[in-house]
Amino acid sequence: MKILFSFLVIQVLLFASSVKSQTLDNDFTFGKDLLEDIKKIDFPKNMDNILKNDPIRNITLYEQLIIEVDSSKNYMVLKGKLDNKIKSIQSYKVSTGRKDIKKPTGEGNVTSITLNPFWYPTDETIEAFKKRGIELPKIVPPGHRYNYMGTAKINLTHIVDGKNTFRIHGTIDETTIGRNESSGCIRMKNEEVTQLATLLNKFSDSKSIENIKVFLK
Repeated sequence: MKILFSFLVIQVLLFASSVKSQTLDNDFTFGKDLLEDIKKIDFPKNMDNILKNDPIRNITLYEQLIIEVDSSKNYMVLKGKLDNKIKSIQSYKVSTGRKDIKKPTGEGNVTSITLNPFWYPTDETIEAFKKRGIELPKIVPPGHRYNYMGTAKINLTHIVDGKNTFRIHGTIDETTIGRNESSGCIRMKNEEVTQLATLLNKFSDSKSIENIKVFLK
């Protein structure tokens, strides 16, 4: 709201400075009319309209972003907070942890956002792949057939039994989206995780990555 108000005030001042010199009476009338017009503007309503028209493009207008993931429904919602009001921005179908594992839950933060990421599998993961007949390199480059990060990864602060390797990321098999079959991470379609990562990067560049909250349940 403050940004919109400042913008309008600047436009008003620029317009006023472009008006040719008039009589004092005319200037006084012009000033009164202008002030009356400003008073009629409903700033909160205009801000709501801006966000409704294109909430994704205007992502930086929010004070805080909130990512909520429901593992029982394999559903994610990106929300924005502005003036103590929370609005839904975008929703996604995702994959979450298998039902037989201890999944990350509760409130956390985002620590980093990477497009076209490398994947650094743990020794435990490399051994698990070996049992399946797959030799994973210690560093899996972007675009590699076994880069399970897909096109983007968003690192989280959530910890389970001392492990903090949980992320929101893409996938090499989009047919698995909507199922409970990961090792605790949240998987997304590659096009959608790229969109999400781009939005978060844009927001964090304007505000702060610390203003992005993640709630897992």
